[in-house]
Amino acid sequence: MPDSLNFQVNNQSHNSKCNPGTSLLSLLRSLGYAGVHRVCESGDCGSCTVWLDDKPIHSCICPAMRADSHQITTIEGLENGRLSPMQQAFLDKQGFQCGYCTPGMIMTASKLEYESEAELKAELEGNLCRCTGYEAIIDSVLECGNESSAKTIAASEGQVGKDVPKQDGPDLVTGKPVYTADWSPPGLLHLKVLRSPYPHARIRDIDTTKAQALSGVEAVFTYKDITRKAYSTAGHGAPVPDPLDHYLLDNKVRFIGDRVAAVVAESEATAAIACELIEVDYEILPHVINPLEAMQGETIIHDEPESSQIHDAAHNIAGEVNLDKGDLDAGFAQADLIVENTYILPAVQHVHLEPHVSITWFDGDGTLVVRTSTQVPFHCQRLLSELFDIPKEKLRVYKPQLGGGFGNKQDILTEDLCVFATIKTGKPIQWRFTREEEFTATNSRHAMNIRLKTGVKKDGTLVAQEMKAISNTGAYGNHGEAVTFLTGCFPLGLYRCENQSYKGTVVYTNTMPAGAFRGYGATQGTFAMESQLDEIAKKLNIDPIALRQHNLITAKDEILIGTEEHFHIIGSYALDECIEKVTQALDYQPDKQTEEGHIKRGIGFAATMQASGLAKIHLARVKLSLLPDGYELRTGSVDVGTGSDTSLRQIAAQVLGTVVEKIKIVTADTHHTPFDAGSYASATAFITGQAVNLAAQKLRSHLLKTAAEIREVDIETLELDEAKIYSPATKITLQQLAKTAETGSLSVELEHTSDRASLTFAFLGAEVEVDTETGRITVLRCAEAIDVGQAINPRICHGQATGGLVMGLGYALNEELRFNEQGKILNPSLRTYRIPAATDVPPIEVFLIEKPDPYGPFGAKGIGEIGTNCAAPAIANAVANATGVRLRQLPMIPERVWEAMNNEQLSMNNYQ
Repeated sequence: MPDSLNFQVNNQSHNSKCNPGTSLLSLLRSLGYAGVHRVCESGDCGSCTVWLDDKPIHSCICPAMRADSHQITTIEGLENGRLSPMQQAFLDKQGFQCGYCTPGMIMTASKLEYESEAELKAELEGNLCRCTGYEAIIDSVLECGNESSAKTIAASEGQVGKDVPKQDGPDLVTGKPVYTADWSPPGLLHLKVLRSPYPHARIRDIDTTKAQALSGVEAVFTYKDITRKAYSTAGHGAPVPDPLDHYLLDNKVRFIGDRVAAVVAESEATAAIACELIEVDYEILPHVINPLEAMQGETIIHDEPESSQIHDAAHNIAGEVNLDKGDLDAGFAQADLIVENTYILPAVQHVHLEPHVSITWFDGDGTLVVRTSTQVPFHCQRLLSELFDIPKEKLRVYKPQLGGGFGNKQDILTEDLCVFATIKTGKPIQWRFTREEEFTATNSRHAMNIRLKTGVKKDGTLVAQEMKAISNTGAYGNHGEAVTFLTGCFPLGLYRCENQSYKGTVVYTNTMPAGAFRGYGATQGTFAMESQLDEIAKKLNIDPIALRQHNLITAKDEILIGTEEHFHIIGSYALDECIEKVTQALDYQPDKQTEEGHIKRGIGFAATMQASGLAKIHLARVKLSLLPDGYELRTGSVDVGTGSDTSLRQIAAQVLGTVVEKIKIVTADTHHTPFDAGSYASATAFITGQAVNLAAQKLRSHLLKTAAEIREVDIETLELDEAKIYSPATKITLQQLAKTAETGSLSVELEHTSDRASLTFAFLGAEVEVDTETGRITVLRCAEAIDVGQAINPRICHGQATGGLVMGLGYALNEELRFNEQGKILNPSLRTYRIPAATDVPPIEVFLIEKPDPYGPFGAKGIGEIGTNCAAPAIANAVANATGVRLRQLPMIPERVWEAMNNEQLSMNNYQ
């Protein structure tokens, strides 16, 4: 029997009934309190924090019945006509990016007592953030109670280069219902999927009778109900570069967690129970989880004839990349020293706090609407249109606020089955992944084995390099070849070497698929390259920074390994300034080591580069209009928490002589905005930003021309400011101009793609302590300089850099998806898969080196991905500097460090 509860939420009385076992989180969300966010459901992240009688609790593990006769306060209850001091502080210091953790963070922070910053970090350990790197959050809490430091930036000051506040801030700090699952149409049904318990099996038969008979079940679907059509889940433009190897529902499963059947029911709980009632007769097939074994072809993962664009299905090779220049044999023959090593990189998870979630329904005019947490609404629309033979004009895809993505939401993982279910039932459907599904049934960073061989002269000149990467793409090939391409292209391209060869092999295994992840392959290759360069420097007795400076490409060089249309150094170049800034910040002195007993200290460095978008491929269209109440910018671009919705308006405002607040923005909606390729490849600022810049220039000229015609004056005499167009002889307000002109006549639409992709460069230094008795690495401080061209919004850029760096710290020290022999993930929760908490973050200095790029808007280049690449190799190099022990496998957990040090000592003893 349901429990009857009487309680108050934010001083409002409620009388509710709920079933035993219902969490307080579920009860509050059912009552419309959208600011209480569902993330882990295990009490590990703090995103659902509320106050129970003024005491912070994690509502996901609090039984709803505990609310009876008590007062609950949610983020919505902190407002009494104005922001609370903590909300104001988070707004002023911009202690958020995607904002999904922000309500819980504010609810916790508002009740903290601490005497130092270290104590504050410890008190915040129960609240996780994946975006910010915690620095802005700590600043916000420390700022609380001080007089507001927010500053209004006038149009006369210009908008580009200023710390204009993120325009979504007020909604995020007050818990407004802005995310996908915060709103739904009436009559919503819920979809759940039965997932495979086996890594590789064929479905001989499937019986859904019991599931269909369960009360509350609307429909059950299996492969028998599906028209078989191969596709890739990757959100790329057409023609799709990936293997077409995925099916809506298939009669074969290829990893533990693969889709078997789908249930639609009145509630998620009912759908989940119905999944357990489905009876499946499996023919269990041999499985393979090791890529090297998979390449032998004894077990073929994709033997179905319908799949296409697979490089070599018989040997489980999804794709292959070959890049060459010069004569490798001749180069190695010139070398005075040849170093060859293997580097082992793990699969890691994105851990965006908002899960994958989609809602689909038919609108009144028969349009199928997809409201979804996606980075690529237009690519999603294209795929769904092809998959279900629906004209694009009858298929609307749009993104509300996005709670993080980091590449994982560049795949179409929930939208496809949701659309299918709505087509079949005619009803609104929601499919929301659990946290366990996020860890076991989405995508990971590609695990790789990289073999790198480098030949070098005595003076440090690189003469030959050969890199071979075995990339584990898991059960499906989405993004596999493109990711693996960048693994070789960027790290090899960063250094001048006449003879280079790269072979990347993308291999299927019976494990969860890999996909797009911040850094997109360059992260893995950078670890190998930057680690080996330090090892070479030590063998040659050359300072590792001097070795890099001797070989780094310069502004005059071109990357000759890779696809030449895409990656040329054609823009600004400030890598030398980055190196100088970082070494000064860390007071770097070659060969300086600190040793206090079993605690050893060292410094390490790493360099990297990343392109700004995809040249000739990444397309952005924008529409910019003057309306009676201000300007309107329409763009299909996606703000994943990076602040691009604010930065794009800054660009337009700079050109139009106005302020960001005067520009309304409509984004990421296939029916109401022009096309944009979406948020990936560090493209939004560089490509969409330039589209906005050019459109604003075009609109400015159009407004001046229209005003000149109306006032019958020479256009050359006119000026445009925030409110009017004027000359010494006349003026017309923008409001008058908008009313005088014909409807729609003061709009411009423009599309832009770039012929070249300017490169962003970064250099990072890390100082560490290593406890030789335990193997524990403590990062003491980091300094990173990024060659950004021009920071459109320095505070937003700083936040992106810090968040990316801290994500890199997790990759270096903690994060790894662990698999058993069947390919089952053993740590599918935030308790067992540990991302950095506030206490894990050392003091960080970020330097934005501004040397305007000639091809980016106002000189800007991409910054979203590059911050992640350097942390792991810089820390590995610091550990080697401190201990003499070289770690070539990530993450550098204490057990691996301790074992490596003991093996090194054993080798020395044997040698003696």
